[in-house]
Amino acid sequence: MKYAFAFLLIALFAVISITQAMPQPEEAAAQDDGKSTVEIEIDSATLAKLQVAMGGRAFDWKKWLGIAVKIGEVLLN
Repeated sequence: MKYAFAFLLIALFAVISITQAMPQPEEAAAQDDGKSTVEIEIDSATLAKLQVAMGGRAFDWKKWLGIAVKIGEVLLN
């Protein structure tokens, strides 16, 4: 009972924050400005050229995924 008022204020703040953060229906309709997403296909040679042009900043996902899988195996066994 000592902290009931503080808990009530925190819960009220959380409810108000969440309801203010939720998108309203009129905002959702206003966000559609007619732009669309364009998808392109890149072959491996073009991808390699792009990685060189980026200065080698490309992330080697296969290497790190393999390491994560090995760590997971060690932890689970």
